[in-house]
Amino acid sequence: MFSKSLRIDRLTVGSRPTTAIPRLALLAGSLALAFTACAGSSSNNGAGGSNSSGGNSSGGSNAGGSGSGGTSAKGGSAGGGAAGSSAGGSAGSSAGGSAAGAGGSAGGAGGGSTSTGDRPAGYFMTKDWGVTSPDWHGCVWTGKDSTVTGSDTAVAPVDFTSDTPNGGPYHVSGTVFNDYNAVALLGFNINEAPSGKADQCKNDPTSGTKDGPPAATIPSSATGIAVNWSATKLPLDFRIQIQGVKGGSDATQRWCAGIKDASGPSFIPFTDFSTQCWTGATAPVAYKNEPIDAVAFLVPGTTTAKKPFDITIVGFVPGTKKEDAPGKAAACGAKTGTVGSTTLLSDTTKATDASMERAATQGKDCQTYIVNNNNWGSKSTTYQQLSFTGNSFKVDAANGTATGQGVPASFPSLYVGGNGAIAGGAFNTWSDTGLPKSIGDMKSAQSTFKWSGKSSGDFNVTYDIWFAKAAPTAGAYNDGISGLLMVWLYKPGSRQPIGSVKRTATIGGTDFDVWIGPRGTQSSGTDDTGRPVISYVAKSTVSSFSADLKAFFDDAVKNGASDMSAGGTSQAFANSWLLTDVFGGFELWSAGDGVGLSADEFTVKIQ
Repeated sequence: MFSKSLRIDRLTVGSRPTTAIPRLALLAGSLALAFTACAGSSSNNGAGGSNSSGGNSSGGSNAGGSGSGGTSAKGGSAGGGAAGSSAGGSAGSSAGGSAAGAGGSAGGAGGGSTSTGDRPAGYFMTKDWGVTSPDWHGCVWTGKDSTVTGSDTAVAPVDFTSDTPNGGPYHVSGTVFNDYNAVALLGFNINEAPSGKADQCKNDPTSGTKDGPPAATIPSSATGIAVNWSATKLPLDFRIQIQGVKGGSDATQRWCAGIKDASGPSFIPFTDFSTQCWTGATAPVAYKNEPIDAVAFLVPGTTTAKKPFDITIVGFVPGTKKEDAPGKAAACGAKTGTVGSTTLLSDTTKATDASMERAATQGKDCQTYIVNNNNWGSKSTTYQQLSFTGNSFKVDAANGTATGQGVPASFPSLYVGGNGAIAGGAFNTWSDTGLPKSIGDMKSAQSTFKWSGKSSGDFNVTYDIWFAKAAPTAGAYNDGISGLLMVWLYKPGSRQPIGSVKRTATIGGTDFDVWIGPRGTQSSGTDDTGRPVISYVAKSTVSSFSADLKAFFDDAVKNGASDMSAGGTSQAFANSWLLTDVFGGFELWSAGDGVGLSADEFTVKIQ
C-alpha cells in the first residue's frame, strides 16, 4: 500500500462554458491531490470548476476500479479490489456567477430559480423533458482530465452549441486514458440564467475560479435523482456528481455516487452521495441536503487499458424512484466493451487489476449481468481479455496455465449475484434479480446458456452456483458460502470436478453423472472446508442449454442426506439455503485453448 501526492495545475474543459479553471483546495500552499492505492484500488478527490460570464470549465481526476470473483472446480476463488473517485466541474452563473437572473433569487437547497428568457445554443431546460417542477436549466458541458502524464482522454463533442436539439438527448463518446486519475465528464448547470450572449454555452478552455450559479430548487419530497441514460460502450464504472456553488474550489461541496445499473433508468438516492464515493475511501462525508447548482456524469479511467465510452443522457430529475426519470428507456442488450488486457502489463498491480476486471452489462432481457474476466490463477503474471455485447462474451486473448493440482487458470464468465468484493454495489445484481432467495421460496430459475467457438480443448463449459445458509453481506464473501452446485455442459477428457461420481440424474431431458465431494478450501466469509460441491456433468456435450435450474436445486435437496454421506461433506443442501450467485462460463486449464470460445447467450430469471 502506498500513497503519493499528485499535483493538479489545470483541467481541460470540454463544453463547460466559461472562463473558469477548476481548482483544488490549497494544501501547503500548492494545488495538490491525495492519491492512495492499495491492492489494486485507488482513490482520490476530484477537482471541480466554476465560472463567470455564464459558462464554466470542468474536469477533474478520478480513480477506476478492479473486479473480483469467480470460483472454479478444485480451485478456490480469487478476489480483487474495487475503488475509485469521482471528479467534476461546478456550474457558473450568468453575469459574474453570483447574481440571480431576472425574476429569480439565489437559493439554498430549496432556493429560487433564475429566469430562462431566450436560450442560447447548448442550453437545456427540464421542461424540454416534460418536467415542469423543478425548473432546472443551464448550459450543458463536457470535460476531461488534463493533468495526467501522457493522457489522451478525448470527449466529443466539446460542447452542444450545434447539431443537438433543445433538450437533447445528450450524447458523448470518446476514450478515457488508462490511469486512475483520468476522467471524462458530461455536466449540466441547473440554475443558470441566459446571459443574452449567443455563445454563452460555447466551450471556452480559458478559466477562472468564480463561484457557480445560484443554487437550484430541490423539492422537499425528492429523495434522490432519477436519470434516464444508455451506453453502448462504458468502462467499469459510471458515476453521478452533484455540486454546490463553490464546488469548483471547495472539495467539500462536491458529492458523488456510483450508478449501479447497466443502463437507465436509474435512481440514485441522496443517501448514496458523499465527498468520497469509492471503495477504500478514507474520510467520506455524506451529502446532507446542501445546495447544489450542477449535476455531472463521470466516466472514470482504469489502469488496464484505454477504454472507449459512448453514453447518452436522455434526462434527469429529482424524485423518489427510477420511474420518475424522463424519456423512454433505450433498447436492451446493445452495450459493448472489453475487460482485461491482450498483453501482460509491466506493473503487477495493473496486471492484477486487468486480470480481475469486471463490467456491468445488460441482456436483451433487460436484466443486469456482470462480465467477469476472472483470470485468478496467476493474475499478476498472466493476461486475459474478454470482449462483450450485452449478455454474451468472447475470449479474445489468454495465456494462463493450470496452477497445480488440476486447478484451472481462469474462469471467464457472466454472473448474477453478489460475488465478493464490489465497487460500491456496481458489480452486484441482487436488487435486479431478487437474490438472495431460498430454494424453498423459489418458483423457478429459468436459464439459457449457449456457447460456440471450439468443440474440444483443455476447458470446460459450466454453471457455478453458490448457496448460503444465511443471508450474506454483499461483498463479504468470495466463494460459495455453504455449498456449490455446478452444471458441466462440456467436460474435457483429462479433467474432472471435485469428488467422484456417486449417482446419476436426468434433468430437463439431459443425462448427468453426479459428482460429490467437499470443497476442500475455506475462503473469506465461507463455512468450513467440508461444505459440499455437487457437480452435474452432462454425459454428452450440450452446446445450447435451456432449463429450469431449480430442478437441479430440488434434486440436491432431495438427495441431501445421502449425498452428504456418500460424498463425505460436512452439511447437506436444504430448502432453507439461499441462492446468492449464478455464474456461466469457461474454466480454462490451458488458457490458449480458450481463445475463441464464445458465450453466445447467458440468461437467468429467478422467480
